[in-house]
Amino acid sequence: MIRLRRPAIAAVGFLILAAAVAVPLWTLADGTTPHAIADVPGGTTSLATPSPSAPTASPASTDAGAVFLTAPIIKQDLALDCESAALEVALAVQHIDVPQDQIFSSLPQDPRSPVLGSDGYPVRWGDPFTDFVGDVNGYEPDFTGYGVYYPPIVAAAERYGAVATGHTGWTIAEIVAQLRLGNSVVMWLTSDFKPHAPRYWTAWDGTRVPWAIGEHAVPVIGYDPVRGTITFVDVLYGVERTMTTQAFAAALTTFDGMGVAVS
Repeated sequence: MIRLRRPAIAAVGFLILAAAVAVPLWTLADGTTPHAIADVPGGTTSLATPSPSAPTASPASTDAGAVFLTAPIIKQDLALDCESAALEVALAVQHIDVPQDQIFSSLPQDPRSPVLGSDGYPVRWGDPFTDFVGDVNGYEPDFTGYGVYYPPIVAAAERYGAVATGHTGWTIAEIVAQLRLGNSVVMWLTSDFKPHAPRYWTAWDGTRVPWAIGEHAVPVIGYDPVRGTITFVDVLYGVERTMTTQAFAAALTTFDGMGVAVS
């Protein structure tokens, strides 16, 4: 488990911020680099990566309109349990400590294999709106495992004493409003943090399911209106990342703004 600390934010006539870098995952050997240039939709942004030796995210702050929540910077334990790890972070913001393995074990699961079409992609598989689909230790590109969407994560959060609001259509403004209330929001995107047109398979019960290879979930923990950035924990690598709000909003379109606010 890797823990990082965001530098504190101080206002002395102007704003001083240190932010995590948003770079495509394939450019990282271990998820941490001293500095990098992030080539993201909406422009190229130079941002500094936080020190990998620091243990926690920044305390809550609203200096000059910025807000950052105190949150643990954790790495997912299993190949595909990003949703459980993201919920662990969001619950911890509310001082509810539940390990990701316990969260994952509480989720309904459908381990059945998909039916593949002539193009090699799934035409029938489970329904991530009701179950974790596939093997959590599987591999998405060969369709041995996939993930889970917001309804089971809402149920899990509430099972452990939180109030959770889950739906599609989340906007940056709505996410920021939750941050200002002290709530992290778990959002769905892909692990390269870019927008993709989803494909679809049909669940066993006939439900049409949107999907994308690299399905990922991250807890949002910060916003800076001066720099126009969103900060979140990338549980795939156990690091804190920062993207422009424009790039983050674009990445959310893959899963139609799917998210869960945890309070």
